[in-house]
Amino acid sequence: MKQKNKKIIRFIMKRNCQILVIILFLLFPFGKFLFCSDTTEEILPLKIGNEWIENICRYNSNADVNCHKRITKVIADTLINSEKFYVLEVSDSTGKVQARNYYVNESDGLYIFNNDRFVMILKYPVQAGEIFKGATDSVKVDSIDVTVQISGKNYNCIKYSIEKTNIVYYKMFIYCSPGIGRVVYEIYDLNDGKNKLAEKWELLDFKIK
Repeated sequence: MKQKNKKIIRFIMKRNCQILVIILFLLFPFGKFLFCSDTTEEILPLKIGNEWIENICRYNSNADVNCHKRITKVIADTLINSEKFYVLEVSDSTGKVQARNYYVNESDGLYIFNNDRFVMILKYPVQAGEIFKGATDSVKVDSIDVTVQISGKNYNCIKYSIEKTNIVYYKMFIYCSPGIGRVVYEIYDLNDGKNKLAEKWELLDFKIK
């Protein structure tokens, strides 16, 4: 009789555990209650051959718009202080090279090698409301689950914000989709109480290996 009761108790406990797991899965599918995406992905995937094409538009006080394309490619890797970094080459639509930068993904985010030091560009994974020190300013995580639509494509993004108040008063918003990279970058002019869009970058196309 005691053995039978033990079996019944074990069965009930097992069923309760199964029900709890199902409830948690329904409430928090794919872990999105904490992180924007699978943390095995990188905020900016760095493999040789990866490429991003962005459209950059600048707006002046006369409401004139000046737009051009920017192409970023991962062209090579190299060792810096015994650590492997990836070389990202930036060029315009004519192929003229404008810059080469050195990036690496660490366990806590994306870093750049700049002026003989390692600087965090974006922290990842993150939680909503988190604040961290970026390259020059504090960066806040406004949201970890924002849908951005560009040319009919939907991107699940993390929204970062940076506010500068030292010389020019403006605010920047960066929307990044883990596993893809930067999707939208916006700069707003806040001088004289304005909240005017000064510059906007949008991802037009990308190739990820």
